[in-house]
Amino acid sequence: MINVYDFLQSQGEDYKKLSFRDLLFVHYQCPQEEKYSSLYTHLNFFIYVLQGKKTFCHPGRTYPLNEGTCAYIRKGGYLQEQFFDMDWRLMAFFVTDSYLWDFVTEYRSSLPIRPSTQPFDEQVIPLHLTELSRAFFDSMVPYFFQTPAVPEHLVEMKFREMIFQLLADPENHRLLSYLSEVDERQLNLREVMETNYRYNLSLAEFARIANRSLSAFKREFLAVYRVPPGKWLLTKRLDLAEMMLFRSNDPVAEIADECGFESQTHFNRVFKQRFGTAPLQYRAQKQLNPKEGPER
Repeated sequence: MINVYDFLQSQGEDYKKLSFRDLLFVHYQCPQEEKYSSLYTHLNFFIYVLQGKKTFCHPGRTYPLNEGTCAYIRKGGYLQEQFFDMDWRLMAFFVTDSYLWDFVTEYRSSLPIRPSTQPFDEQVIPLHLTELSRAFFDSMVPYFFQTPAVPEHLVEMKFREMIFQLLADPENHRLLSYLSEVDERQLNLREVMETNYRYNLSLAEFARIANRSLSAFKREFLAVYRVPPGKWLLTKRLDLAEMMLFRSNDPVAEIADECGFESQTHFNRVFKQRFGTAPLQYRAQKQLNPKEGPER
């Protein structure tokens, strides 16, 4: 999978970037060539669409983003759908967990924080824009093209005003509640894994999303799940694939991809090792005897 942050950092002058401390701001036109791209990021980011349309997909949900819309993308994996009949131009603002949580702590007394009443499981959070917050985004565009470059502290000041306007809007209470309740030191490993196990990410990439070193990630994973991460991932993915084979007529190749397997060949091999038969044969047998299907 492509790490969006790393990809953008590595690009040349066609990608206008403002980068300092733990922040990366990018203005660019997306070069996506495939209908669907599997992507992930180890940093959260705000996105503001200047032109075009794309759909972001996460298991069971789709999030259309059109011109003039804004969203908060949580770190982790997602699928991005391309619309080839229109250009896609945007600004993306990558920030660390600690930066956002420190910001909310600093301005807590001035923000309309209220307790969350439901579990937080959105990967993409569409954000409401007021005339003022939209004006802040639009006014950021010249900063990417100005020569000489605008001093970093002024760019950050502008960005902080923009974040404040978004979080002060009562319509965006869901994001504010999330940011006010999460503590970086208690970042939930279970949440990272349960949200992203369906993506073909390496253990190092899971550790990066969880903001841990690989060795710390493995130690904590064993403490939480009592099994090594590789074994847990394989079991979760095979359980999901078994259910999808039983409940859908999707091609085996699509199921293998949606469940995070690196190839159909690998999927066929490990599935047969686990269930004693190839995926297509398993589906045929279970459809003849539906009462023997997976109980999930």
